[in-house]
Amino acid sequence: MRQISLALAGLMLMTAPLAAETVERTVKANSRAAIGGFLSYEVDTCYSAEIPDVTVRQAPANGSFQVVPHEQELGKDSRCPGKRVRGLAYVYTPKKGFKGLDEIVLDVPWRSNDLNPQSVLTYTYRIRVE
Repeated sequence: MRQISLALAGLMLMTAPLAAETVERTVKANSRAAIGGFLSYEVDTCYSAEIPDVTVRQAPANGSFQVVPHEQELGKDSRCPGKRVRGLAYVYTPKKGFKGLDEIVLDVPWRSNDLNPQSVLTYTYRIRVE
């Protein structure tokens, strides 16, 4: 069975066996913001899939970062409309008064199916605080 991962911000597909991706986000100064994340479920059966243990490789220099549990209902464009699935949200909070650029690098262990070995997807979030 294939697992699919949907990013919360922009619904980006994360299915490559080995990947490094850079994602750019703009957030408001002095505000907490979801900058990404994913929902995890089996595409063919709509059953919940394993939620990987995300590792922060590089923390932000000008703010704080959290990985928080998230649940969301899938939309009409999915094979499982109305199904509630679990995942994670990536939340960034800039330091009070900070405006400028910040960066976070995450490693996400992922297995495309039960037969394949686990690989690591690396995501660099470049954050513009305005």
